Amino acid sequence: MRFSKYILLCLNILLLVSGVCIALNEVNEDTVKFLLILCILCFGLVHLGSYFYFRKQFTDFSDEMCYYIEEILHGNSMKRLQNKETLTSKIVMELEKVENIYSFQLSESKKDKKELQEMISELTHQIKTPASNIQMYCEMFSDTDISSLDAKRFAEIIRQQLKKLEFLLDILVKSSRLETEMINLEMEDGKIVETLAIAVNSVIQKAEHKNIDISIMCSPSIQVSHDTKWTAEAIENILDNAIKYTPPNGKILIFVEGGEMYTEIKVKDTGKGIEAAHVNDIFKRFYREKSVSKNEGLGLGLYLARKIITLQGGYISVRSILGEGSSFSVCLPNRIPK
Repeated sequence: MRFSKYILLCLNILLLVSGVCIALNEVNEDTVKFLLILCILCFGLVHLGSYFYFRKQFTDFSDEMCYYIEEILHGNSMKRLQNKETLTSKIVMELEKVENIYSFQLSESKKDKKELQEMISELTHQIKTPASNIQMYCEMFSDTDISSLDAKRFAEIIRQQLKKLEFLLDILVKSSRLETEMINLEMEDGKIVETLAIAVNSVIQKAEHKNIDISIMCSPSIQVSHDTKWTAEAIENILDNAIKYTPPNGKILIFVEGGEMYTEIKVKDTGKGIEAAHVNDIFKRFYREKSVSKNEGLGLGLYLARKIITLQGGYISVRSILGEGSSFSVCLPNRIPK
């Protein structure tokens, strides 16, 4: 770069000397010749002066920007440059905005990671309790003097502890999938009805326990490019959420409709509904309404569902009326997103 600078300078001097030589050879009158040489020299000096001046301005600007970037990286505020109509001020303000955005994202990422680590640590600790209880009551069954009444009571306790263990392991598995790198999609054309069957079969026992009817309205011919396993996981989380907050003898309807750009999977329930103020919060990680804090869960299901669908180029929306139920719309693109 520096070598090119000197070549350019030499070319400018050569051009100036060449102009003087041409003027001396072409003009015979001394006065005209003098004036012409003077003009050429002035032009050359102005040109060289301009080069050095703008080079100095560029160097000063670069040094100034480097200084301000260092200040921003060290967390120093640039408020003294606000409201100044200069190029430096505008660039520094934009850089400071970018730095603030990345600092906030980094802070949120660290916060989420810490919460996730604490939650997994807590879950692994809680898993030990039902596992120990199951082991203890299994050992009691080996006692030959145990009565039939005690045997039934122990069996019921073991069943409850197994249910709690299953719940904790389910949350632990979902937690491990929260990172994008853990979700490896294999996109291929497949029938939506088959994906829905996988999701429904995973929650059918919970629905039967509350006498909740699950109906599917989907044409067997509807196909869309999607990852069957992960999409079924997303639908299962939505269904699990619907079953959890739908009272006994309720209904859940799954309706599928193909569109020009998206295929919509609508899951409609007759549950308690969601307050309008919290509709935008339900997809946040670890979010749970205070009114449902007594129910099992850690607020991971819907967050994971949205992540899975988003990674496939789709989206999830929800409409809800408090006291009447909710309707979740899962939209998958009909073509593989590039």
